[in-house]
Amino acid sequence: MTPNVICHIMASVDGRLLPDRWTPPFDGTKPAELFKEYAAIGKTLGTDAWMFGKATARESFPYKFVPKVKEYPQAGEIHIGKRGSERMFVTVDPDADIFYTSDRLRGDHIITIIGTNATLDYLDMLREKGISYIVLDDPTDLCEGLEILHDRFAIKSVSLQGGGIINGAMLAAGLIDELSLVIYPGIDGLAASPSIFEYIGNADTAPAAGQSLELTAVERMNHGIVWLRYKFHKEAD
Repeated sequence: MTPNVICHIMASVDGRLLPDRWTPPFDGTKPAELFKEYAAIGKTLGTDAWMFGKATARESFPYKFVPKVKEYPQAGEIHIGKRGSERMFVTVDPDADIFYTSDRLRGDHIITIIGTNATLDYLDMLREKGISYIVLDDPTDLCEGLEILHDRFAIKSVSLQGGGIINGAMLAAGLIDELSLVIYPGIDGLAASPSIFEYIGNADTAPAAGQSLELTAVERMNHGIVWLRYKFHKEAD
């Protein structure tokens, strides 16, 4: 069984994800205040964990780990580290090279999903810091990773907060149950800017095939923010 996954994301009105490119709010409010609103909304979702893709996690942990050994673990190795925070933070790191300078992100203890390309000294670093990890043969197998989070870490719900690539991968895998879309009252406008869902595939690939959205709630928030909630329906349901 996998946890209930809520994709909780803030985007401009044209669905873009780079806040530095968005036009400012009409009422003169500093964008930081709107981001606080987004974070506050996320906490109301009541999930057991929240999740970033690697690129987004790298913004908080920019340094790379340089291995000194060429010894590797077996798939299936799981380490349960520190779990004292109210929620857990989860990231997927297929390269197994994020150098963590803390066992927490924004106050929440970390679980990282990595592959058998992780070196044993990298795992030593994670254990020394109290960071939990899951070693998979294929760390991009998001379904397997989520099943372990559910079964071994008792995580029943996850707030998926981007970026667009992991959102797209979760969409294509049919793992998203709800969309919590917070619309920032601004525009990017550039075609090349990252968007909410960015599945990497061929032009004829349809990552959302067999899925449809049911609008369940619309709420006008402070500073012109609009919060939309959708339930995912899948053909197999």
